[in-house]
Amino acid sequence: MLKTSSFLVLCICSASAVLFSCSSTNNAETPTAAFTRTGNTVNVSNLDATSEERFTLVNLQTQSIVPLSDSATTKWDIGFRKTTIIVNGGKLRKGTGGIQRLQNQTFDALKEAPQSGYRGDDAEDNLALTAKSGESWYLYSGTSITPIKDVVLVIRTGDGKNFAKMEVQSYYKDKVEPSITAPSRYYALRYQVQTNGTREFR
Repeated sequence: MLKTSSFLVLCICSASAVLFSCSSTNNAETPTAAFTRTGNTVNVSNLDATSEERFTLVNLQTQSIVPLSDSATTKWDIGFRKTTIIVNGGKLRKGTGGIQRLQNQTFDALKEAPQSGYRGDDAEDNLALTAKSGESWYLYSGTSITPIKDVVLVIRTGDGKNFAKMEVQSYYKDKVEPSITAPSRYYALRYQVQTNGTREFR
């Protein structure tokens, strides 16, 4: 009986490893972030992505951090851990969301989400948005991490119904100047999400 129980625990933990390790599920506190809205744009500051093990899951529509207990649902849209961003869609996830990276595109000028081109997370080594410097949202200089100019992330929400556009503005707490000594893994970003079933951003 003990062997069977141990095997079941091992299986559950293995299935959950992509979002968090077994040791982090019981004691980890819910990360924090500050959400403020100006018109149709939501600004997020100090989104805590400092964990080595777990992702900070965000519901873009409710402007809130989603607890890990809801990780296997469609209640979250996007997740952050260090420089890696995941989306609630693909073979690894329960949602039907997706993401794509638009280059040479400004946030304000993007008025409509693309109709196609969205990818989900199919494997730990095949995420929809790579974490590589220069190919994701950031550039790593060896001493600092800075967002790439004119890169916009377009997200299909975890429920598959709506779309959001997002721009990462900083990776440092309180948006201080990037440096090797500045507290990092605290995102500042802005996004717009439409909830009327269209792809238009107004």
